[in-house]
Amino acid sequence: MSDTRTFQEIQRSIERKKFIKKVTLTIIIFAVAILYFFPVLYMFLSAFKTEFQAVSPSLFFSPTLETFQKVLSDKNMYGFLQNSIFQVVAGTVICLILGTPAAFVLIFGKFKKKETNGKIYLWFLTTILLPPVAVIVPLYTWFQTFNLIDKPIGLLIVYVGFHVPIVVWMLHSFFSDIPVEIIEAADIDGCTRLQQLTLITLPLVRTGLIAAGMLVAVFIWNEFFIAFNLTGNRAATLPVYMARFREQQGMFVAQLSAASTIAILPAVILGWISQKSLVKGLTAGAVKG
Repeated sequence: MSDTRTFQEIQRSIERKKFIKKVTLTIIIFAVAILYFFPVLYMFLSAFKTEFQAVSPSLFFSPTLETFQKVLSDKNMYGFLQNSIFQVVAGTVICLILGTPAAFVLIFGKFKKKETNGKIYLWFLTTILLPPVAVIVPLYTWFQTFNLIDKPIGLLIVYVGFHVPIVVWMLHSFFSDIPVEIIEAADIDGCTRLQQLTLITLPLVRTGLIAAGMLVAVFIWNEFFIAFNLTGNRAATLPVYMARFREQQGMFVAQLSAASTIAILPAVILGWISQKSLVKGLTAGAVKG
């Protein structure tokens, strides 16, 4: 009896510890989530305030659409929005067109030296780590020389250069999961490299293409530093437009919050719709064996 009672007490103690651990972990996760989400919530609430209400932060107020009307009535905003959409669509498509065959060749291509594939892939990885601030001065000089400042095509070239390595990095793991025997069989059947890429491997890495495209699109949509330094009124994007709500007279918090809410909506909606593909794409290829 005493042994049975002791065993039951030990079992209850273990279950109690597991329960306490689970509750503690849940509280910590919720606390971190609230900490990260609070700025977004504050921005969203401030968008429904007047400038006077936004000066004194409060969670309880009378919501109004006056600020949204001011922002949406600004015709200049639609030009910046159009520029952002152009950069996102064109930049994402070009990055996928250039990055996909590059990743394919790094896996299945044959160079004279075996280590060439790894060296080129390492070069792509190091360019991802390159901060834009490190190259902004030579970029500005180059833009001045070729008369590309405040031109959409110039900004597009920079975005493509910065984001093609991301596509190569993501798709590299997906292509490496494809058995080389499939490519060898396609060679025997007389398939060209282009046919092997488009007809055989692309359907197998479709999830990776979606994830890479979404990641590049979000990065370009949110990019501020390069656009701020290399564009003016004609080619500037939406993040640059939002920075203009901070003027010498002060910061227009409500209008900035409204514009920011409008700006993040496409990324949030796109991410919510394709979250399964994005998570699958980011995790597939991470574990091998």
